[in-house]
Amino acid sequence: MNLRSLGLFILAFASLSFGQTQSRHYAGPHLLGPYDLEGHMPVDSMFKLLNVVPTSDSPICFRSTDGTYMWIERMGMETAEERRFVGGLLLSNFPNCVRNPVHLTREAVGKWKTKEGIGLGSTKQSIITTYGKPSEDKRIKGDSYLDIIVGGFQSSEFTVKPKPDIGDEVLEYTEAGSLLSAEFGMRRGIVVWLEISKNE
Repeated sequence: MNLRSLGLFILAFASLSFGQTQSRHYAGPHLLGPYDLEGHMPVDSMFKLLNVVPTSDSPICFRSTDGTYMWIERMGMETAEERRFVGGLLLSNFPNCVRNPVHLTREAVGKWKTKEGIGLGSTKQSIITTYGKPSEDKRIKGDSYLDIIVGGFQSSEFTVKPKPDIGDEVLEYTEAGSLLSAEFGMRRGIVVWLEISKNE
């Protein structure tokens, strides 16, 4: 192999390696409101913030007096220690719980944003401008993504009639080998629900 060929090989290998590194990197938000994926927020702290009596449910459903709905899930399911912490959080501008108890809070969760200012009502373009190209850009079809409605599925069948309008598109940010993830559900290019999680 001559020097020119060797140089081209090294350049191609470096470009490929860089591309693989970039694709593995979690580029989505780490913070939504008070919840930080990098920290360990006790579920009891969330209850205190929302001024809600603690419960052992998971997911735990809330409705804000500002018209926003939210559920949080506990981190992991294997040990009591893990279950003490928040593992994921979802906000939506439509009801997202049909069977679990829904707790009323005066906290204006609809104003919760990511550290970069993305939240309900943000546009698709603002998300991509902020976080870059998503890992996946998917259309919502059939029963896809209806698992964001807590209690909606019974024996693998979605039983809520009529089906709620959860949007038409989802931008996903994930990282290979990591549990960190974010999903932005949109209706006609506007965010109507978003979730960040470090659970499987």
